[in-house]
Amino acid sequence: MSWTLNVDRGRQTWRYSPEVNPNPNPVDVHLLALKEPAHTREIVRYLLARQNPTDGGWGLHIEAHSDIFGTALQYVALRLLGVAADHPGAVRARAFLHAHGGAQGIPSWGKFWLAALNVYSWDGLHPIPIEFWLLPYSLPVCPGRWWCHCRMVYLPMAYIYARRTTAAETPLIRELRNEIYTTPYEKIDWSAARNTISPLDMYYPHSAILKAINAGLGVYEKLHSTWLRKRAVDFTFEHIRYEDEQTKYIDIGPVNKTINMLCVWDREGQSPNFFKHADRLLDYLWLAPDGMKMQGYNGSQLWDTAFTIQAFVETGIAQRFPETMRLANHYLDITQVPEDAPDMNTYFRHISKGAWPFSTVDHGWPISDCTAEGVKAALSLRALPFIAPISIDRVADGINVILSLQNTDGGWASYENKRGPNWLEKLNPSEVFAGIMVDYSYVECSAACIQAMSAFRKSAPTHPRIKEVSRSIERGVRFIKRIQRDDGSWLGSWGICFTYGTWFGVEGLVAAGEKLTSPAIVKACKFLVEKQREDGGWGESFKSNVTKTYVQHAQSQIVNTGWALLALMAAKYPNREPIERGIRYLISKQYPNGDFPQESIIGVFNFNCMISYSNYKNIFPLWALAPESTSSHLCIPHHSIYTYQSTNQPIQSLSLSLIHSFIHWCLSDEFSPPSLSLQDLYQLCRLET
Repeated sequence: MSWTLNVDRGRQTWRYSPEVNPNPNPVDVHLLALKEPAHTREIVRYLLARQNPTDGGWGLHIEAHSDIFGTALQYVALRLLGVAADHPGAVRARAFLHAHGGAQGIPSWGKFWLAALNVYSWDGLHPIPIEFWLLPYSLPVCPGRWWCHCRMVYLPMAYIYARRTTAAETPLIRELRNEIYTTPYEKIDWSAARNTISPLDMYYPHSAILKAINAGLGVYEKLHSTWLRKRAVDFTFEHIRYEDEQTKYIDIGPVNKTINMLCVWDREGQSPNFFKHADRLLDYLWLAPDGMKMQGYNGSQLWDTAFTIQAFVETGIAQRFPETMRLANHYLDITQVPEDAPDMNTYFRHISKGAWPFSTVDHGWPISDCTAEGVKAALSLRALPFIAPISIDRVADGINVILSLQNTDGGWASYENKRGPNWLEKLNPSEVFAGIMVDYSYVECSAACIQAMSAFRKSAPTHPRIKEVSRSIERGVRFIKRIQRDDGSWLGSWGICFTYGTWFGVEGLVAAGEKLTSPAIVKACKFLVEKQREDGGWGESFKSNVTKTYVQHAQSQIVNTGWALLALMAAKYPNREPIERGIRYLISKQYPNGDFPQESIIGVFNFNCMISYSNYKNIFPLWALAPESTSSHLCIPHHSIYTYQSTNQPIQSLSLSLIHSFIHWCLSDEFSPPSLSLQDLYQLCRLET
C-alpha cells in the first residue's frame, strides 16, 4: 500500500471506475487521441475487449445487457479512433444496432453527444431549457435545488444546446450518419425521434407531467427571446467557469468535465483554460490489463484510504506497518478541504471547510460519508504512538460539516442537504437513471455520520458541541430505524446492495449505543443469516439495485461476505456458526500471496449504473479476517475476527498469509478433531512472526 500513497498527492493511485461503457465520450476521445496515439491504441483495445461476445453490443456497464446507449457511443468512438467500418468488431456492433432499430433509440444523454458530433439532429432532442438557470432559488424547480451531479451535468448541456455547438461535417461524419441508422439520415423524422427510446435502454420512463412540459418547451423553443437566451448563456458560463476553477478543472465527474471542456472551446477556442481542461483529462484515465478506460470520478483515493486506515487500526495490524500508516495519515491530512468555496450562495454550494472529498483535495466537493470516514480514520490513527495526528480542532471542523448536512428527516444525503421536494423526480429526463433530481437521505451516509459523531463524542467528551452532537445522533438513529425494511434489511444506494446497506445500518445503530437486543439489530442479523449461501459466503447481484429486491448472485462474493461478517460481528451475533462458515469461505478464496480475486462489480449509483471498486476485494476481507489479541477470551469483538489471549500474555501477530494457511488447514475436513475448539486452535497460533 505504501507505494500507492506516495504518488503526486494521490493522483491516479486508487482505481474507482463505473465500468460504464459509454465513456470515454466521443468528443473527448477524439481530442485526446489526436495528441496521444498510445491512448488511442489502449482505448480501442478496451472497447473491443468489452464488446459483448454474444451479440456484438455494449451495455450501460460491463455486466449489463447490450443496449443502444452503449453500442451507439462505442461504435462512434471506435470509428473516430480510426477503426475501419469493415473491422469485425464494427461489423458486429452495426448489426446489433440495425437489429434493434438503430441509433434513433438512444437515450437523451446519447442523443446529446451524437448531436454535438453532427451525427444526430438537435431537432431530435427535447429542449434543454437554459433559461431555467435564471429562475429564483425560491422556486422548487430552480436548478440550485437539484442534486449536484444532476445540476452539474445539465448546466453545460443547457449551454451547448442553446448554442447548438456542433462538430464540422466531414467525410467520416457523413459515413457515420449512414452507418448507425436503419433509415436514411435525411429521411429521419427527428420530431418523432425525441420520444424514441429503445426498450433495451428505458429504465426510468418520462412522467406524464414531464411529457407535458416537453411539449410546452418545444413550442417555447420556436418563440424564445433572443435577449433572454443570451443572458442565460452568459449566466451559465459563469457557473461553468466557477465549477472549473473550484475543482482545478477536474470538475465533479467525467460527464460534466468533458462537456465543460467543450463549452470552454466554444466560448474561447484553444485558450489557456481549454488546455487546463485537457491536462486534467489524465486524472480520469486508467490503464488496466484490458486497456484504457475513463473512471467515473478522478479516483476514490480518500474513500479507500479512510477505509484501509480503519481496517488496519481496528484489526491491530497497523503497528506492524508504521510507514504505511504515516503515509496514509499524510494523505488524510493533505486531503481535508481547508476553506469554504467563495460566493457559495451565488453558485449553490454548501460549506466545505473541514470536509473530506471522495478523491483529492483538488476535486474538493464535500461529501457527508467521505467526511465521516475521514473523521473516523483521523480519530482511529490517534491510537498509534508513531503518528502525528490531525488535531481535534480540525476533526471538529469535519463534525461541523456533518452537523450542517443533516436533513429535516434526521438522515444525511450525499453532497448537500435535500433542497427540493420528492415530486421533482417526476421531472427526471434521463431515462436510464433513477433518483437524480434531489439529494435524498441514505442509510449509508446517515450511518457513517452517526459513527463519526459517536467516535468524536468518545474522543472529545468535553467539546462545547457535544450536546448538539448527541441530539444529532438521536435523530439519525430514529431515521435509520424508520427506513429499515420489514425483512430487517436496508436498501443500499452506493454499494450492492442490501448487504451493503444492512452493514451500514447495523454499524450506525451499534456505534450510537443501541442495545444489541434491539429489534432493529436482531431483525438485521436475521436477514443476513438467512441470505448466507451453502458455501458459507454471501453473494448479491447488481440486479438487487436495479429491481430494489434482493437478487442472489450466481456465486458468493468476497466483498459481500466481508460486509455481512462485519455487520454480524458488530452486532455480536450470538450464534458463531454462520460467522465461522463465512470465515472459512473468505479463507478459501485468498491467494497464497495474501491477495483476493477481483470478482463481480460491487458498487452502484442511481440504481442502474454500476461501479468497480478495485481495492474493496482486499480491504473488507482484511477487516473481517485479520487476527489480533484484544480480549481475554475467544469472542467476536467489533471489527475483529476471533481473537484469543491467554491468562497473562497475548498471541503474537502472524502474517496474513501464514494465518490464512494455518486456519484454512485447521478448518478443513482433513483436520477437525471434535475435542479441539477454536479457542484451542488460536492458542496454537501463539507463535513469533
